[in-house]
Amino acid sequence: MYPDRFPRNAWYVAARSSEVTRSVLSRWLLGDPVALYRREDGRPVALVDRCIHRQLPLSLGRLQGDRIECGYHGLTFDTDGSCVRIPGSSRISSRVRVQAFPLYEEYGLVWIWMGDPELADPTLVPDHHWFRSEGWATAEGTLHMDGRAQLLNENLLDLSHLTFLHPESIGSPEVAEAPVHTSYDERVVRVHRTMTDVSCPPFFQKIMKVDGAIDRGQVAEYFAPAFHISQTHIRPAGSGDDVPAFRQMVMHAITPETRTTTHYFWGVARNFAVDDPGVTDFAVAAVSQVFEQDIAACEAIEHIIAAWEPSYPLELNIKVDAGPLRARRIIEEMVAAEREDSAAPEHHTVDAAARRAATASRLRAEGRGSVV
Repeated sequence: MYPDRFPRNAWYVAARSSEVTRSVLSRWLLGDPVALYRREDGRPVALVDRCIHRQLPLSLGRLQGDRIECGYHGLTFDTDGSCVRIPGSSRISSRVRVQAFPLYEEYGLVWIWMGDPELADPTLVPDHHWFRSEGWATAEGTLHMDGRAQLLNENLLDLSHLTFLHPESIGSPEVAEAPVHTSYDERVVRVHRTMTDVSCPPFFQKIMKVDGAIDRGQVAEYFAPAFHISQTHIRPAGSGDDVPAFRQMVMHAITPETRTTTHYFWGVARNFAVDDPGVTDFAVAAVSQVFEQDIAACEAIEHIIAAWEPSYPLELNIKVDAGPLRARRIIEEMVAAEREDSAAPEHHTVDAAARRAATASRLRAEGRGSVV
């Protein structure tokens, strides 16, 4: 059955960089309310969005410099979650605090780690440099789905649906019939398709200005628990490696909001027509429509399976389900591992802290983002 619980010891996209400002953003992530804002020096902050006094969301308060003041009774919290002011109290225990979450910002996205902060290793963030690299142009957007996140995870790993759900845009009859090769390791699933001398879908005709048959390669790459890169390579049929390929890299960040609702951050990077804003504008509108069709299908499935809970309707699996089923298994294993760890005595080793510090130092030396 579709997982509706996700591991907390993992990176999830919390917001686009442009969304996190000096105004406090409230967003539910993995079933928790989170308040996001920026320090005066520009670094992002994430605190649980509730005051520990009477549970008013901190996002309804106000920023005082880098600190946030509760709008109900004035308790004030620093960026690490510690309470630094209680009106009428002269002494405040160090135990009076709200939860602060590690963040990592790079290539226009703010990532959050909602589990054990000692395990927040930024090298686990999947590579997505295309979305801010020279020689690439990007269209992007954000959507919301009233359905569990795993429905989108599996939609993106079984691209045979392009033939039937998106025939007027990115689908063609050959996609569903193309042989599929699936590979995986502990945290990554890859589904490959290679199609030669096939029809060119309307979307690609429009943005690539390709007439006639094409050779089309697809790789759907899933980084558990909630990130995808879908790669498309297209050339005129039979042109071979002598003709540069049109390349499109599509990013999908699938962040659970609650058990049955989802944030969907997407981006499409291309290596052609990079200086043509008209192509970007068309891509934003066309790709949004495609993903809204995916969301509509997933929401319809959510409506059916929710009606059966706590049971589950009979489900047939076919050859193209190898990738989606492996994704289910990986998430189940990650959740089970966390459950086992939580049953053991809590401990944070010096080695773990040292590894995290060393990783942060290396990222700074490389000029990349760092955990905050």
